[in-house]
Amino acid sequence: MVLSVIDPDRRWVNSGTEKLPNNKLLDTLPEFILDDIADVLIQSSRFRINLLGNVNLAPVCQLIQVCVCHPHFFRNPYLVSKLIEVIYMHSPDVQGTSTPLFEKIITPSSSEQFLLPSLLDFYTEVESTGTSSEFYDKFSIRYHIAIITKTLWFASNTTHRLTLMQCLENTKYTRFINMLLNDTTFLLDESIDSLRSIRDTQKLMSDTAKWESTPEETKTQKLNQLKQDERQCKSYLTLANETVQMFHYLTQSIQSPFLRAALIDRVAAMLNYNLQQLCGPKCADLKVQDPQKYGFQPKELVQQITDIYINLDSPVFLDAVAGDERSYKPELFTLAITRLTNAAIKSSYEIAAFSEFAKKVREKYDEKQAMDLDFEDAPDEFRDPLMSTMMRTPVRLPSGVIMDKPLLRDIC
Repeated sequence: MVLSVIDPDRRWVNSGTEKLPNNKLLDTLPEFILDDIADVLIQSSRFRINLLGNVNLAPVCQLIQVCVCHPHFFRNPYLVSKLIEVIYMHSPDVQGTSTPLFEKIITPSSSEQFLLPSLLDFYTEVESTGTSSEFYDKFSIRYHIAIITKTLWFASNTTHRLTLMQCLENTKYTRFINMLLNDTTFLLDESIDSLRSIRDTQKLMSDTAKWESTPEETKTQKLNQLKQDERQCKSYLTLANETVQMFHYLTQSIQSPFLRAALIDRVAAMLNYNLQQLCGPKCADLKVQDPQKYGFQPKELVQQITDIYINLDSPVFLDAVAGDERSYKPELFTLAITRLTNAAIKSSYEIAAFSEFAKKVREKYDEKQAMDLDFEDAPDEFRDPLMSTMMRTPVRLPSGVIMDKPLLRDIC
């Protein structure tokens, strides 16, 4: 019945070659119907209850397809997110093997054409849902989308992978990559802060004499803070690991979307900053007891981040990495190479490739330092009024002020 309201002419069911037009009849459909359907499917998969053994799955799968591929049909984003959770709960990552429902959702040509683009659109749209808990809810929703995307990317049917690559080539999805950058930066930063706090508390507790002499009230506060840090760290790292992995497998196959002028500096800054956190002088602060408990896998993170550098290796990317004044220092890559070697994170061939990349970045950095020295006494009109750096691409604003275009783009 629900499917007949959404797709009365069976255009989606029969062909699925184009999106459906808006349907005013949907406004008369109570949301709880779809909500209840989603609840049953989620709970049955969560508790491994075989409720669907003798059920004709085709109408259910078609309903989920059409709803997820047309999220704008629904005013409540949480309804769409629940249907996405249904796909996630029946995916191989959760169930250990692909379920009939999952296969029937992803196999039709309509899913191959529209499912991943719709998921990427929803990934960005869920940034703001209008509720007080939207900031935290978006991470759960994006985690489900990340898992589904990874499953489809590595599926034996490569059509979904080609669809995703075509999406990323479209500048419309620059915003998606930007959101992915924001999430990776925020989640890893918060996770690392939590790990440092956990380490401090564990260090205090390991000193028996000092811990015993601590007032009971302070002990209680420290233990409560430890529990909160552990919950937050595990939660944030769960999605952070997926976002870094997504960058890793995407940049292996397609580089140009990440090298766009609007993104390249942010990509380089994100990689440099997180490499500094994991391999820099303060990386010892992240050594906690039983890191697997929180999903903290520093070796894997370092391996993936250094791989991403090599995946994106190009003249413009070398400039961006070397030009990151916040985090890049030649010593950083030296420390990273030492870490890769001592911990046997990469093979000797891979370490040599990263060392070559580091050498090329160092050359760009030295060129930039020499240029900055040459232009040290340049007149003020050649300098950006905000950062006092030499303008490479000056542009005049409507106000008459002249600024460096890359800096202006970052501000906007």
